[in-house]
Amino acid sequence: MNFEEENYLSEDGQVWTLRHYPCAGSTNDICRNLPAWTAVRADSQNKGRGRFGRSFVSEKGGLWISATLPATGGHESWAGFSLRVGACLLRYLKSIGIPSARLRWPNDLMCGSRKVAGLLIEQPSTGMLIVGFGLNISNEPWSQDASLRATATNLAEWIVPPDIMALTHGVIEAISKAHREMQTGGMAAAIQELNRTWEVPSPVELHLSTGKLLSGLFTGLDAEGHLKLLDQSGSPLRVEHHSVEKLREILPS
Repeated sequence: MNFEEENYLSEDGQVWTLRHYPCAGSTNDICRNLPAWTAVRADSQNKGRGRFGRSFVSEKGGLWISATLPATGGHESWAGFSLRVGACLLRYLKSIGIPSARLRWPNDLMCGSRKVAGLLIEQPSTGMLIVGFGLNISNEPWSQDASLRATATNLAEWIVPPDIMALTHGVIEAISKAHREMQTGGMAAAIQELNRTWEVPSPVELHLSTGKLLSGLFTGLDAEGHLKLLDQSGSPLRVEHHSVEKLREILPS
C-alpha cells in the first residue's frame, strides 16, 4: 500500500512518525508491525472494527487513526488505559467547541445522545499498545445504514470542524497526554475524572456475557473500574466490567 510519511513533534517533545494512507483495511492492523510513537491515518477503511470485532463504518470524511505506544511494566500496569485515553479525548472534543461531549462507557464519545467517535485499545504484544480512534467529521454513516441516523452524528452537525491535520494533531496530543497521565496517575485518576462527568445517574441496559440483560441507573465506576448501578429499588449493584458486552442507554421516548 502506498503511503506518505512525515514527523510531528508533540507538545511533550516526543517525535511521532505519521503515516497517511488513501485507503486501508484497518489502521490498527497496520500498527501491529510498526514501532512505538508511530501513528497511521487513512482516508477510509474497509475493515474497520470496534469492540468484539464489530464492524465500524469508516468512509471518507472522517478521521480514522491508530497510534502505537510503549507499554513497559507489564500488562497489568496498563489495565484501564482506555479510560485514561477516553478522558483525554473528551477534553479535546470540549476544547474544540462541543460542550455536550461526553464518554459513554466504555469507549464511545458522544455529542448529546448520539455517537460521534469510537475508541479501540489493543495490546498485541508485551511492551506495546495500539490506540485506535475513529471520528465522524463530515461523513454521514447513516447514508449507508439508515438506522444509524438516530444514534450517530458528526462534528459538522455541531461546529465548523478544524481541518483534518489540526484534528490529527489534536488527537495525537490527547493520546500523548493519556500515556503520560497513565504513568503518573494510573487508572484511579481517570476514574475520578470521568465519575465527575457521570454525576447524574442515567438509565441503562447491560448485555452481559452470560446472555443476561440487566437494567438500572448507571452511577459511574468503582476504584477497580467496575460499573456501579442502582436497581429499581434504589439498592446499589456492582457489575464487573469484563462481564459487560454492551451498555445501551435508555433514552426518553
